[in-house]
Amino acid sequence: MDDVTLLGIAPAAGAEALARAMEALPGPPVAVHVAGSIAGLAQPAERARRGLLLARDRAGLLASLAALQRRLEAACVAGPFLPADPGAARLPAAELPGLLAAAAPLLEEALATKGARHQWDVVIRWNAEAVVARHRAELQGLAGAALARAIRATLVGEREMRAAALRAALRGAVLAIAEPLPVEEDAATGLTVLVPAGGEAAIEAALGTLPEEASRDAAADLRGPLPPLGFAALRLAEVPAGAVERAWSLLGLPEAAPEALPASDLTRHWRGIAAKLHPDRAGAAADPARFAEAHEAYRLLRSLAGEAPLDRVLLAARARRRLVLPEAA
Repeated sequence: MDDVTLLGIAPAAGAEALARAMEALPGPPVAVHVAGSIAGLAQPAERARRGLLLARDRAGLLASLAALQRRLEAACVAGPFLPADPGAARLPAAELPGLLAAAAPLLEEALATKGARHQWDVVIRWNAEAVVARHRAELQGLAGAALARAIRATLVGEREMRAAALRAALRGAVLAIAEPLPVEEDAATGLTVLVPAGGEAAIEAALGTLPEEASRDAAADLRGPLPPLGFAALRLAEVPAGAVERAWSLLGLPEAAPEALPASDLTRHWRGIAAKLHPDRAGAAADPARFAEAHEAYRLLRSLAGEAPLDRVLLAARARRRLVLPEAA
């Protein structure tokens, strides 16, 4: 069975034009799979990356990743577009239409709320020698290993100060900040941020509020707009055997329901458990570990059922592979 790589989700109207735009960039042909008002875009999967590594084809590996990244960037700029995580986007071609159809209502909602957001890498760089020069008096009289340690501490302190200032400046101007940092060098630091499409002006304005000590002798480097893979990416997940049964029991759904349960029952049971376990609501009775487990159970059942009634037997039969929707940022 041939495998495909899911590139992402776009509105069905205009999906063919988007596919042609992506095909104008290097890479295999792009197929469009329509499911209601949304469409999944996919391309034939390339050779397994392990095969490229075993063949020591490092250049081939990097080229395939770069070509895929360029296509995702083009789609996100054309937007709205919800990208798939390239590390968890491969599946048999025959399974894709069914997965899209099952999750279509949720994908439509996710595309509407998260499909017009962009990721940017915001990096500031400065002159390390100038930093050391400003601290010359403190370094006076040191030599050898002691001098090296003192210089290292000075550079680390400078980087931490600037990183904290950058985070403070951007916090109110962006939707979210991701970890890890895009760069962390002796004379550079940065953040990966999420903004609405066209939100780069807010980033530039925030950089203008940096205190003088953090902006001194510094230059800013902005890379974007990028697909929001660090914040809101689809991914494919294998469902372990028995996961549906465990999720059903964990959420306290009826063990012997005479017929399919309405989708509202799932939400109601989840909210009841969340109220009992969430640290912000349950106080001393909170159980973060059990809350996270229950949340994952809810996401599993909802992603498999969509907005349809919950039939335990049907969900278990459908549970070999599923689309995991991005969390709210």
